[in-house]
Amino acid sequence: MRTVEEALELLAHAAGAPRRTVVPVPLAASLGRILATDVVMDHDVPPFRRAAMDGFAVRAAEVAVGATFRITQAVMAGDDPHVPVPAGEAARIMTGAPVPDGADAVVPVEWTTEADDTVTVQTLPREPGNVVPRGAHVQAGAVVAAAGTAILPATLGALASAGCAEVPVARRPRVAIIGTGAELVPVAHAPGPGAIRNSNSATLVGQCLRVGVEPVDLGIATDEVEPLRASIRAGLAHDVLLLSGGVSMGDKDLVPAALEAEGVRCVFHRWGVQPGGPLWCGVKGDTLVFGLPGNPAATFVGFELLVIPALRTRLGLPFAPRRTLHARYEGPWGKPGPRRRFRPVTLAADAEGALVATATPWRGSGDPFGLAGGDALAVLTEGLDAPSAGLVPVLLTGESRLLWGTSA
Repeated sequence: MRTVEEALELLAHAAGAPRRTVVPVPLAASLGRILATDVVMDHDVPPFRRAAMDGFAVRAAEVAVGATFRITQAVMAGDDPHVPVPAGEAARIMTGAPVPDGADAVVPVEWTTEADDTVTVQTLPREPGNVVPRGAHVQAGAVVAAAGTAILPATLGALASAGCAEVPVARRPRVAIIGTGAELVPVAHAPGPGAIRNSNSATLVGQCLRVGVEPVDLGIATDEVEPLRASIRAGLAHDVLLLSGGVSMGDKDLVPAALEAEGVRCVFHRWGVQPGGPLWCGVKGDTLVFGLPGNPAATFVGFELLVIPALRTRLGLPFAPRRTLHARYEGPWGKPGPRRRFRPVTLAADAEGALVATATPWRGSGDPFGLAGGDALAVLTEGLDAPSAGLVPVLLTGESRLLWGTSA
């Protein structure tokens, strides 16, 4: 049985170097994608000296309490002023407008009073400035978004400013999903005696969509060798193949043998995780294969811990284990053992702003409903009776729930 760290190291070697296929997508469709190449700015921003305040553009050396200037022009955002500001004169100017030649300061309107065509400085709480130099934000030729960047809403603004109407992004890896087991029926079917609905595939589809890859649901494979192998052959045409069920020690756990019969090399089988110890991992060519245990929580945990780091390499990013936060754990610790345990929790801040992970009601590996009530997994380290200072690592699994809350 591999430790978590050993399994991750073996998978990193099997996944290989990052690889990326570049595809162009419209700017509006690029949110959540991975930028495939650097995007370079095509001009200075701002492209001119820009007023940072509504007020009056003047020569800074002439500004003093009681100084009066004759207003000779007005400059709005979008104007292209050609008349310079001579000594003793001012240009009325709006925020974002180009500052005319000759002026090097903007006196805010609230510091002044106007009479006819003149303006007088009434107060001077600080030195006037309020002129943003050309190129102060970014200069032409600068990289405004680097390859490997996950495109967020603010990234869209930077790309738009650079004129990037079509964005070069990494092609989404295609992830084939197969549910295995004679007991499975499609979601729309009423389960008969001994049957259950195929909930794992639905969960895996959602996990794939959440991390920005393309799920391909290949349906259910029964516990028969030839149909199972046929499904596996179809799945191996994709970047990643996920199977749920059939990887333990039962008479009908045929997945490992079927995978090896189709030429998939086993990287490891079984690791020190609970739930999800019987997990099988392999590779054939460029296709990574995961035989996830059939219990819902085991499938879920295997994807979060192993599949997500592997998918990074198919987006052109380095293999990297999941990052964790630390939170105060409130819930049962249970009897320590040799496996690293993962428990569904909800995250919230206490009155002092500290992060608290509260265990959700959960009845073990076969219970999908405790998972549905959580937005993270608490990591209970193997061999420890209780966490130091009550803090445990947590993996985020439901960022949208943290954003929107859990109640209407």
